[in-house]
Amino acid sequence: MTVRTTAIFAVATVMIAMGFWSLSRGSLTLAPVLLVAGYCVAIPVAIMAGGKGTDDRSEGSDE
Repeated sequence: MTVRTTAIFAVATVMIAMGFWSLSRGSLTLAPVLLVAGYCVAIPVAIMAGGKGTDDRSEGSDE
């Protein structure tokens, strides 16, 4: 995972936590916006930003 991907996941986690906290406080407008943004926008963006990743196997290895 790159630093950028980790940062986006951290932002998504904070957004989701704030959404649940806001929901527990009775907000029926801010809470759903934060939860949808966290689950449906920020997490998929973080997954796509991760790219192909690295492969620890050496090139030419047939394992």
